[in-house]
Amino acid sequence: MKNILIASSVAILLAACGGRDGADTTITPDDANINLSRYTQGGNKPITIATPNGKLYGYNQFASFYGLWEHNDGKTKELRYRGDKTVNVPQSGRATYVGKAVRWDTIKKQELDNGYSQLEVDFGKRTVSGEIKIPGARRDITLHEGTLRGAEYAGHASVIGNNSGRYEGALYGANAQETAGQVSFSNDSGLNTAFGGTRQ
Repeated sequence: MKNILIASSVAILLAACGGRDGADTTITPDDANINLSRYTQGGNKPITIATPNGKLYGYNQFASFYGLWEHNDGKTKELRYRGDKTVNVPQSGRATYVGKAVRWDTIKKQELDNGYSQLEVDFGKRTVSGEIKIPGARRDITLHEGTLRGAEYAGHASVIGNNSGRYEGALYGANAQETAGQVSFSNDSGLNTAFGGTRQ
């Protein structure tokens, strides 16, 4: 599924997990088939991978990836997340996931990769909630309580002055050790953000 949102002259696309992606691979909009297992995994530093017409930029966890793809023309950006979904999701207990957040900074016209994300999952109640903190003079995102169905989750998101957000994502890896997802705002694509993290 891809939704196209326009922010001034910049097209920001949202790519849900799955699609043509494989277990360890992702296919970019310019048809680069990238084996993510060949690149540095884990850690708190983003990776950059050149593609035929752009670059893939983000955080490569052990079982998932989240970030964005940018076309060389500077006009098209696509948020991305993918991974190996957890098959046996815990049925009880709680978990906290802490990680980073990535978006296209419409002010500085570059990737913003130093956001902070935290997601709370209640496996017994099948609910998720959390927050994304964006540094500088930018609005933080609240991930209101949403629903966990299998390994996937979704819910409502907001910032001060804007309640039009939705978020989606999934749990990845053995024993749901990682998460990755994205949040989008129907009336302001400059707020759209990819996020992820590891279980604490």
